[in-house]
Amino acid sequence: MIAFFDVDETLLATPARYDFLRYRLGESPYAYEVDQLGAMASLGIDPPDLLRSYYRLYAGTAWAELMEQGRHWYEEVRRGRRTGPPFIAPAVTALRAHQDAGHLTALVSEAFTPCLAPLCEDMGADLVLCTEPGLDSKGCLTGEVRHPMTAAAKAEAVVRAAAEHRADPRDCFGYGTRTDGLGLLTAVGNTTVVDARAALVSLG
Repeated sequence: MIAFFDVDETLLATPARYDFLRYRLGESPYAYEVDQLGAMASLGIDPPDLLRSYYRLYAGTAWAELMEQGRHWYEEVRRGRRTGPPFIAPAVTALRAHQDAGHLTALVSEAFTPCLAPLCEDMGADLVLCTEPGLDSKGCLTGEVRHPMTAAAKAEAVVRAAAEHRADPRDCFGYGTRTDGLGLLTAVGNTTVVDARAALVSLG
């Protein structure tokens, strides 16, 4: 049995990849880049290509550097220094309940490992299903993405992870919002919609 949790606005109160970018760039450069991404979205660029554009912002950056920055970023998030209270408490409570029941727990996100590894360690999750950027021979990001974890990809990743762990997706659990978590929620039999604004978890 696996319980799959979308990360953005389900476990974390803020989208991880955007707050991490703000942490790296500072407010003014971050605002510019987000405006550019927003303009692309308004032109109808599809989600996988938008996600690829986001990861091009990291082209040439060493993976080891990003992993180190991710640890420092998450520590600030965890202490409430970035965006206020860091977690959606009912979702964290649900994750702990699944762990107590002996279920595997999986984090699912458009973000990448530098953002998610410290969260995974902190939460004691078993699996991370996330976007996988390309790396060159020197361990630097190429700006390309091997696997953009958008809605359709989330559904595929959930089904694949369930098969690898000999779990029936119909018996598995999914937690997410009606937007970012939609792909995840369509892939499992037991769904819970998380309302981040109200900090409530309601059965879907």
